[in-house]
Amino acid sequence: MSATPGRRWTEDDGVHIDVRGLPAPEPLVAILELVGSMHDDGTVIVHHDRDPRMLYPELAELGWSAEPIDGDPGEVRLRLVRAS
Repeated sequence: MSATPGRRWTEDDGVHIDVRGLPAPEPLVAILELVGSMHDDGTVIVHHDRDPRMLYPELAELGWSAEPIDGDPGEVRLRLVRAS
């Protein structure tokens, strides 16, 4: 699949967002906007170039958590869920 920066789509495992190739701080902003728009307990799957360390405290403030999951080679893929 060819990555289009900021592209969003839905699959059975949740709403996906691909922020690879976006300059800082656009990935952080795009992910937080998506999480903020979620009105249910859905899952967000993030496709990123690197470990977004600045994202984790922001997610925690919003009541979300992140866990790394398997992704493509050279990709950091995260599953974001509302913290229980």
